[in-house]
Amino acid sequence: MLSLQRRRKRMAFFMVLPLLILFIGITMYPFAYMIYISFHDYSLVSFEPPQFIGFQNYRNIYSDLTARSSVNFTIFLLIVAVPIEIFFGLGIAFLLRDVFGERAFRGFLLIPMMIPPVVAGIAWKMLFNFEFGPINYFLSLLGYSKVSWLGSHIFSRLGVVMIDVWQWTPFVFLVLYAGLRSIPQEIVEAGYVDGASGWNAIRFIEIPLIKPLIWVVLIIRSIDALKLFDIVYMVTFGGPGSSTHSYSFYIYKAGVSFGWDIGYASALSVLLLVVIALLTNFLMRFLKLKEVLEL
Repeated sequence: MLSLQRRRKRMAFFMVLPLLILFIGITMYPFAYMIYISFHDYSLVSFEPPQFIGFQNYRNIYSDLTARSSVNFTIFLLIVAVPIEIFFGLGIAFLLRDVFGERAFRGFLLIPMMIPPVVAGIAWKMLFNFEFGPINYFLSLLGYSKVSWLGSHIFSRLGVVMIDVWQWTPFVFLVLYAGLRSIPQEIVEAGYVDGASGWNAIRFIEIPLIKPLIWVVLIIRSIDALKLFDIVYMVTFGGPGSSTHSYSFYIYKAGVSFGWDIGYASALSVLLLVVIALLTNFLMRFLKLKEVLEL
């Protein structure tokens, strides 16, 4: 019996081995090579083999003005777009609950999340067009002057925030709406029996019950904000200047688009990975999310 179990385990191991090798080949090896090459001077333009330079690439990040601008804009997205998405998503979840035509409204609200980023980027670029864009057209009907959405340092940043909020508020709504639907109605009705008003029931009963989901959404959207690329690439391409350079977009420009400096881009990528890991760990510990979910 023991030998039969060993043969079964050995057979199972050999059946899983090809998938394990494939996983290591397409994930672990590129990741390890990225860390390795981040300590080297390796540019595709020079046609020279990588030269070990230690932490020089990492030191160059702190003196790179474009990298600093990219960090500033990414932090701007993190502290502006993410809270707005959570606020709107939570508010829409409460407003849409138990209204007439709830299913139709719910499906309509999920459309932005289902549109491919390339299509959404092209559409928003047309909407932001200075001369013929519908947004400026309606502003002119209201008596306001046209806004250079893609040519202004301030408005281009606000435009990226608008697109991000439009695209990802449905995700926040969907998660929190499902959480609200999972709350036992007996608890809410007991609150009404005890004299709680509608606002007090929301504030002291429903929101605390879905608070773990709010924290989960906060972590997911924070990580996504740090990795924002597609909107910037399709709408502003980091302009004007470097005002809308997200950190991920700058990695692309440094390593693929203009710089072709694979070593420096790898160092930027490793730093982003470290920041995401530290931020996620901090939020998990600060919000005590692990203990809450275990309950």
